[in-house]
Amino acid sequence: MTPALRNLTYACRTDVGLTRKQNEDNFCAPVQSTDPEITPALFAVADGMGGHRGGKMASQLAVDTLRSSYGAAASDKTEEQKIVKAVQDANLKIFETSAVVPEYFGMGTTLTSLIVSGGKAIVGHVGDSRLYHYRSGRLTQVTLDHSLVAQAVREGILTEEQARVHPQRNIITKALGTHSDLDVDTAHVELQRDDLLLLASDGLHGLVEDRDLSDLIKEAGRDLEKLTESLVQAALDRGGIDNVTIVVVRFDGDGETKSETPPEPARNTAPLETTRTPGAEASPDDSESSES
Repeated sequence: MTPALRNLTYACRTDVGLTRKQNEDNFCAPVQSTDPEITPALFAVADGMGGHRGGKMASQLAVDTLRSSYGAAASDKTEEQKIVKAVQDANLKIFETSAVVPEYFGMGTTLTSLIVSGGKAIVGHVGDSRLYHYRSGRLTQVTLDHSLVAQAVREGILTEEQARVHPQRNIITKALGTHSDLDVDTAHVELQRDDLLLLASDGLHGLVEDRDLSDLIKEAGRDLEKLTESLVQAALDRGGIDNVTIVVVRFDGDGETKSETPPEPARNTAPLETTRTPGAEASPDDSESSES
């Protein structure tokens, strides 16, 4: 059965793919409760890097610390302040663990997180996992990819088509765990009834183009379990070269007045800087190396 909270229905799915030996992705979603009134709700997707042990540990630490930090946040803080602090706490936990445990040296992870509170979604984002917003047949990418090719597209150096097949398309420029300090991208999305929020690792969006994602959302209708299954299958049908993790959330409440205006993209809290490559010391057979 698809889990439901007050005004929210959601489904999650993760798959190792067809070429990886281990799933280094993780996700976060509310634990099903007998109390459907629990709100706000926290969701996230993390894509780990740094070898089999390091990548899996980094993404697990990310979602665990995110959940615990957000849950312990002071009540006088805004939701944006809470999610930013939780992402930064997760970053520091990974960075410190990497520094003291040799087998985890160089590990890192992406983290795209989402708080749904009332009729608004608040986003905290680092890396190249994505948040999409779907409304009335229109799919919009909310987050900005922190990757070499995405930065090149924004600067007009590459086209979207060139970026999709570029040999460095999986090299990311910002991740949790590579520095003690971290700037977190944030965004706010005003929700309407039947809006869909899609969190995905690059194992999905790196293989399945946005127009195909939109078509699959339309075909699934209100069946979110069917949607997650069809999205994973689409990635597998296109080679399944990476782990695939998906969280979909439908807003069932009464939100803002009907509008065709798409959400504003996530904003950088500081200029984008190239970080050292997570997992550079691991062998190609055991690590995604510089790839997310």
